Amino acid sequence: MTMNIQKTVRVPFSAVVRRIAIPLIVMGAAIVLPFLLPGDRWVRVAALALIYVALASGLNILVGLTGLLDLGYIAFFIIGAYTTAVLTARVFVDGLGFDPDELWWLFPVSLALALVLSAVAGAIIGYPTLRARGDYLAIMTLAFGEIVRIVSINWVDLTGGSVGIRGIPPLSLGGSSPTGTYYAVLLMVVVILIAVAGLVASPVGRAWVAIREDELVASSMGIKTKRYKLLAYMCGAAVAGVTGVFFAHMQQFINPDSFTLEDNFIVLSLVILGGAGTFWGPVVGATLWIFFQAIARDWAIVQEHPEFRTGILALIVIVLMIVRPGGLVRRRLRLTRARHDAGSPGDGETPAPDPRRPRNPGAPTLQVDDVSRTFGGLSALRGVTLQIDHGEIVGLMGPNGAGKSTLLNVLSGVTPPSSGRISFEGIPLDRADSADVNAAGIARTFQTVRLFWDMTVLENMLVGAHGRLKGWVPAFVLRLPRTAKAERAAADEARRLLAFVGLGDREGELAKSLDYEGQRRVEIARALMTRPLLLLLDEPAAGMNESETRALADLIVRIRDAGIDIVLIEHDMDLLMGVSDRIIVLDHGVVIADDIPEQIRKNPLVLEAYLGSDA
Repeated sequence: MTMNIQKTVRVPFSAVVRRIAIPLIVMGAAIVLPFLLPGDRWVRVAALALIYVALASGLNILVGLTGLLDLGYIAFFIIGAYTTAVLTARVFVDGLGFDPDELWWLFPVSLALALVLSAVAGAIIGYPTLRARGDYLAIMTLAFGEIVRIVSINWVDLTGGSVGIRGIPPLSLGGSSPTGTYYAVLLMVVVILIAVAGLVASPVGRAWVAIREDELVASSMGIKTKRYKLLAYMCGAAVAGVTGVFFAHMQQFINPDSFTLEDNFIVLSLVILGGAGTFWGPVVGATLWIFFQAIARDWAIVQEHPEFRTGILALIVIVLMIVRPGGLVRRRLRLTRARHDAGSPGDGETPAPDPRRPRNPGAPTLQVDDVSRTFGGLSALRGVTLQIDHGEIVGLMGPNGAGKSTLLNVLSGVTPPSSGRISFEGIPLDRADSADVNAAGIARTFQTVRLFWDMTVLENMLVGAHGRLKGWVPAFVLRLPRTAKAERAAADEARRLLAFVGLGDREGELAKSLDYEGQRRVEIARALMTRPLLLLLDEPAAGMNESETRALADLIVRIRDAGIDIVLIEHDMDLLMGVSDRIIVLDHGVVIADDIPEQIRKNPLVLEAYLGSDA
């Protein structure tokens, strides 16, 4: 009889208060700030700080969340600013003779148009850079930013060239005063931060962070990494474009000197200064720096040498990276809104994982025909042919260098085969990538534990549910009932699987804080979270002691009994022989034996190739 005992894990009251109090305090301080500042000049400084808060928050999507270095981010800011300037001042005021005071209705149109154009530009620059990382990505984005800036200088008929565009209608709420402008920009920043928070605590945010931490594992969990990197570019670009609209109306004049190459490095520095990959880091970094810059403007040395202001920022960032590498803010992001007080199975028998669909025992599941894989002149696999039937645990055996891990990489889509055919449940997979292989029903673990270390156990599990948590970006931002319900259902399923592997009370802990056995079990549970039909285990007992290995063997058998087939690579012969229904032996990339464990023990080819070698 299956028991489903519910227990409540309460969130500490202090954590709830902290979660609610911090945004309320920040919002309250932002609302009263204009009344505390000494004059209109400082209100304008505060409005400019909000502009940079928005820019830094948008760039944080790329740099902090997704791990993509962008040195041309200001290009999207330029696109947004010129979009509204051309539309309002050039077309409607100069061209059609409208009174600027009567163009309030055009502002939403400018916002929508700038958002679309910036997002499209983000897609244009994002698509060719998807395969690039590090220095190459930085160079490509830097070049794009300079191209946009140079176009704004030379397309005189549209942008006015170096003269720029004047007469842009002012931006304000409740009048054209600096205070009214400040509140208009504050409203924009609040909307952007709410939207970013909604995306972060959703499958989109978890996909971005998973890509940043380990792109290969993210793909193996069913995440289309190229698609989500492109989405990150588009979302970050859209934020910059919208911010550019507000900036143009706040300044009422723009020209190419309003946007310099230096601005790209300043915004990036603000993200690093505050804390890349955190929610409040860009807010803190931008606010502190803009106010410090305004204060420093009154210093005699800065008046004589204005370049010192940027030099001071560079020095601060360098020192900070030495003494506090994570930035001023280190509070980690919450990547799910699922609370830790939902019921989870307690002591007693726990529900087993459910495969995607019922199948007939003994029916063929995986068919590998004449598969080879070469690396240069080295043949890691040579004409491998094998079959996995439903309802069995198949062990892969062979000395080091026999091709076991290469075969697992080929089966999981990490490495494409050089030749041959692979089919799973009748679906050809020999040209599928790891995300498509996972979508077909094959999940895997890795030889060394590869979790998303800065995520909690529950967040790791929810990455495994990514393929079932689909939806439009606005649905995640607004947390529509359907998406919220799917998230709660996935969290409940994650808790059941954690209980199944013996970690029912560890969901709120960071993955890096678990002991080694716990990390292995989370990795297996995360793979099960994808609802696989076939589970590939690459040396799961490596590093475990005898009692942990016995417990792992019991878990592997229970997974098979739940209807999930298993391919197991393991150097622990007792474990491999004890749980496997059939063992396939590789030597130098060739299958030399395929039989039950009792026959494998006596096979002369196996004795010669494996049991007598230093395995």
